[in-house]
Amino acid sequence: MPERFLYVLVNGLFVGLLLAGCSQGNINSTDDGWDASDAGDTNDAGDPGQAVDDGQPDAGDPGPADEGFDAGDPGQADQGLDAGDSGDPGIVQGDIYVDLQITPVSCNDYDVATRSCGAGAEQAYKTLAGGAAAAGPGDVVLIRQGDYNEALIPQTSGNPGQPITYRNYAQETATISGASLSPGIDISGRQYLIIEGLTISDVRRWLHALDAHYNIIRNNNFLRALDSGGSSKTGLFFQEATHNRILDNTIDDSTQDNLALVKSDRNLVQGNTFGKAVHTLWTIKCGNFNVIRDNYFYNEIQKIGEVFDCDGVGFDHQFDIFDATRHNLIERNDFAYTASSGNSSPYSGIQYAGQQGVIRYNRFYNTVGPGLQMTLYSGEAEYNTDNRIYHNVFYSTDFAGVELSGSSSYAFSGNIFINNIFNKSIFVANDTRWDWYVDDLAGQPVQIKTGRTDGFVFDSNCIFNQQVDELYLIAHGNRDSGSNPAPQTVSWWQTNQPNLFKNCLEVEPHFENAENLNFQLGSLSTLKNAGAFLTKTVGLGSGTALVVEDASFFYDGYQIPEEIGDEIQLEGQLLTAIVTAIDYNTNTLTLDRSLSWTAGLGVCLKYNGTAPDLGAYESQ
Repeated sequence: MPERFLYVLVNGLFVGLLLAGCSQGNINSTDDGWDASDAGDTNDAGDPGQAVDDGQPDAGDPGPADEGFDAGDPGQADQGLDAGDSGDPGIVQGDIYVDLQITPVSCNDYDVATRSCGAGAEQAYKTLAGGAAAAGPGDVVLIRQGDYNEALIPQTSGNPGQPITYRNYAQETATISGASLSPGIDISGRQYLIIEGLTISDVRRWLHALDAHYNIIRNNNFLRALDSGGSSKTGLFFQEATHNRILDNTIDDSTQDNLALVKSDRNLVQGNTFGKAVHTLWTIKCGNFNVIRDNYFYNEIQKIGEVFDCDGVGFDHQFDIFDATRHNLIERNDFAYTASSGNSSPYSGIQYAGQQGVIRYNRFYNTVGPGLQMTLYSGEAEYNTDNRIYHNVFYSTDFAGVELSGSSSYAFSGNIFINNIFNKSIFVANDTRWDWYVDDLAGQPVQIKTGRTDGFVFDSNCIFNQQVDELYLIAHGNRDSGSNPAPQTVSWWQTNQPNLFKNCLEVEPHFENAENLNFQLGSLSTLKNAGAFLTKTVGLGSGTALVVEDASFFYDGYQIPEEIGDEIQLEGQLLTAIVTAIDYNTNTLTLDRSLSWTAGLGVCLKYNGTAPDLGAYESQ
């Protein structure tokens, strides 16, 4: 099992410690019990019981409960203190304190050093509710060490430039816990809040954020959300919530989904460590323009991520919205492990059925199911169209780097894979129900598994196991078919299906140290400067409005606070520019500086050398 870390505050800095193993208004948790609709959803192809190849459910597959919740150097998130933050935790004037140790309900003569009333000059409250009722825009509520058996429910929103901050005092551990807390924190109907440095553990549900906007959830530990009903509201649940940032948290061990973004747009999830969920570590449902970046994912129970439309989901199961999960960016993450599904559909790194999404610069490794499963089935997964998957590494999975659904009942078109590396995956027939798996694919070097020959193109990818012209690197068929096509080589696919596979590279990638998960290209790698440009310029021109053949590869910051767009570079030029806006209808990139170009010039993210490298890293 890969190393995992827990981050704690020490002398004002967050330090990683190695772990062994690995609605309108304030809702205030009105859902007070398990209901039948929380118990399951037969539509989830990644859950046991759903076929992937044909889009039809498998009767008799068991499986955990699922309520049906089945996004150059990309932009940087805010990593520091925002306006209204006062600096070093605990060293602030005019704060509000919450301290379980004081005797009265509140006092105005709190002494910070002795943690008592009578000898100081600070305002303090004995309960989280008291501190929350007193806090207003610009205030910092400092929570002293203790185990608070009550929910944190802010009563007031902050303002732009004047957030209300709730955080632990100095290096102290402030814990919200209690099996009846559902949730431990509720910021529904609130905006411009910062929740920082707290531990929320052993509660029924962690956090609700319905109709919540411009909030920051940062450097917290969310541990053990134990809703016995398996509700998808168990973890961090965001609904109709926008412009929120979830940064550098540990989010570990829930009885359903660790994080859900439902009908929520323009949110950033960055730098978090996710572990252990009975269903999925994170899900995006009918949400748009969200960013999942720089996270570490390891699920010892089931799958890692999902991107789907809404089919009877929401806090009250009220949303049925289809072909409506667009422009989500998933980049620079480690998809480190998914569990074996046994005789059920495989648990994926990402189970995906979105539209116009970008998946790039990720590392998928040691997943027992496919790294990326491009799925189709009835309801939430009927539209899988126009996605861009580029510069990823898919390494040593037990299924395939990528699996493409064979269903012909739903929309699958316009999906482009470019500049990825597929290497060293070996098929393991954990699901023994299918003869094709057991008799043919088991033990074979399957890098790409496809049930179809339409709706996609692989351009300029490295597809390799141990030698050139190995069979099964691309496996075509459906698991329940008794007459799948004979296996062919990559060169056969390029010759006979040039519209699907072109410019493939069958070479050893020569990573720096793949065994230790260092997927940078080593000195012997021929994949440096071997990548394709993502798109081309249209016409001759100059200025800050650049028309390209395909603008959907790029990112403009999505109007998320503190985010910036992609840094792009034109073929043969040294100048770079930042993308500040994208018009997807006209394929126009608005840039922060003027460039000049001729027609047909290559365009990609910032690169070194003569062309971009393949894989998740650009060599220096």
